[in-house]
Amino acid sequence: MAHHIAVYGKGGVGKTTLVTNISASLVEAGFSVVLIGCDPDGDSCSLLHGGFPIPRVSDHIINQTGITRENTVHPGFKGIGCIELGASTGLPEALHELERLHIVEQINPDFVIYDISGDSSFATLQSVIRQAGITRLFVATTADYNALHAVNEAFVFLEQYNSENRVPLPMGGLILNSIASSFEEAFVSDFAFHTNARTIGKVPRSQLVRQSELYGETVIQSRPQSNQSYYYRRLANQIVDATQTIYSGNLPQPMSDKRLRAWSLEWADRIYALENGLVTDGAAI
Repeated sequence: MAHHIAVYGKGGVGKTTLVTNISASLVEAGFSVVLIGCDPDGDSCSLLHGGFPIPRVSDHIINQTGITRENTVHPGFKGIGCIELGASTGLPEALHELERLHIVEQINPDFVIYDISGDSSFATLQSVIRQAGITRLFVATTADYNALHAVNEAFVFLEQYNSENRVPLPMGGLILNSIASSFEEAFVSDFAFHTNARTIGKVPRSQLVRQSELYGETVIQSRPQSNQSYYYRRLANQIVDATQTIYSGNLPQPMSDKRLRAWSLEWADRIYALENGLVTDGAAI
């Protein structure tokens, strides 16, 4: 039975780069994978296709050209099944068509990964969770405050969703991406501590990511022996472990607006102390 997982994150955190490299790592390890892009831009799968976009399901619906497995699923790196749903307004219908035609079931993959933009409304995330039967939600973030604020809002949504549904959606983990220093890692880890969120990954910032994107490939494809590829493979292993672990019932607890503001000010003071030489040994972290 396929594991249906969603990776959610604010635009700019490198979420799509993460999911394509995770997909490449999984298929390299012998798992079969379907990657489903839920971004209106339709660029979730391009790095698995030489940097070129693939046709979107929503376009077939709008143009009434009919939906088949052949014009919907496009084979990518090492046979990854790539699907772009397209326009967010047509996403529920696109998901319905995939389900009606049993397109994903015909492939029978080990993992189905949904790339969901945090710039869309939570209605998009909710549609995917309910229609696709998501079994784990992973949230990607950088050490930018706006990205963490978006994560906190996602935790608010998750808390509300789980209170309204008898079967809660387990949180697979908070993925730390594009981390440039131990200070940034400590910053995000402290946020996770205050929101009762489990962190996984910690993918460092690297020029190899940009270089690979310019080649139209994932890092796994262009630089398979690099340290950066190691981090993606380790993250993929952690995701496999998370999907095979029995859900413990622990859910993230979002900070209130007031608490989030107080937490932010505490870290602003720590940065001030470091920048002005009040501490020099990392004691402010």
